[in-house]
Amino acid sequence: MKRHKNKWFYDTDAYHDVVLSGSVCLARNLSSYNFPSKLSEEEATKLVELMRGFTSDISAREGRDYYSCRVDKLTNVDKDCLIETHTITPAMKRKKEPAGLIISEDESVSILVNEDDHIHIRVIAPGYNMKKAFKEANAIDDFFDNELSYCYSEKYGYLTSKTQDAGTGLRASYMLSLPALTMGGKIDALQEEISRFDVALKGIYGEGSKSAGFIFQVSNRKTLGVSEQEILENLDQVTSQIIDIERKMRRDMIKTVGSDIEDRIYRSYGVLKYAKNLPQKDAMMLLAQLKLGCDCDVMRLRGGGGAIHRLMIEMQPGNLQKNYKKTMGSSQRDQMRAKYINEHLPEFLPEDELPAGEDE
Repeated sequence: MKRHKNKWFYDTDAYHDVVLSGSVCLARNLSSYNFPSKLSEEEATKLVELMRGFTSDISAREGRDYYSCRVDKLTNVDKDCLIETHTITPAMKRKKEPAGLIISEDESVSILVNEDDHIHIRVIAPGYNMKKAFKEANAIDDFFDNELSYCYSEKYGYLTSKTQDAGTGLRASYMLSLPALTMGGKIDALQEEISRFDVALKGIYGEGSKSAGFIFQVSNRKTLGVSEQEILENLDQVTSQIIDIERKMRRDMIKTVGSDIEDRIYRSYGVLKYAKNLPQKDAMMLLAQLKLGCDCDVMRLRGGGGAIHRLMIEMQPGNLQKNYKKTMGSSQRDQMRAKYINEHLPEFLPEDELPAGEDE
């Protein structure tokens, strides 16, 4: 699969210290096909090719390049790359049946064909910008709505494979960096508190996954009986509260154990700069501590926390192997991960130079 240099997570101008990205997924099914679980291989293939046929139309409509492929024909490395940038889901990787993908050049927009539903329109926007993601997803949805016949009920809304997705078919989520809440042992309490607002806190790759590098997803749980606008506003309100709590805990942490935190952050930099072997889990934690240091102005690095977030993605197994253009076992990946981070770790800023994003 062709890869491109300018990906959505390279946009440092949109960087936010707590919200790494916002994403929207719209689940849709076509009235002329059985649901994916009931599709024959022939029907599934036909649907994939039907959807891939819209690639050039979407490119022309959006004014940028889109590409399409058969996901079930991709290598595991290619699939891992797409999971790591949140372009496809881990469930999509496991599919053996015919499945398709239409993807934008920067990988911020992906249209998954034959995952749980016929169509999943997924858009991810860097930073705290859910409106941008929803606007783009809605425009593509409108295009398909004019070209295809959706499964829709006046009573229940959009009909989906999973009953919990029916109604709007909208899943919206923010990717959050929550080091202070995690280190303070407050994540479980936070999960319980926000559940009262029909919002869930999940791991970095969604339901059932674990957090890595203090990163969590917060997303809506309710799709039926509420409007798209209500879902987005509710998620924004909850996220805004989480941001305030996280920032306050960071400030308190720096005040009370600032010297210990500073020592840990600078030690992390030294390990990342000179280590010869870095397992993925260790690298994520060390990078997360650097990001915390940049966000709390304990450490001044060129590119700031945005550059660290980019490294967090690029050093993942799939992207690492793609960058080095070779398949590796876990031991070799640990060595090459260390090498990659050694070479790409941001430099310290001179004292008279402002960090990225700050004005005079």
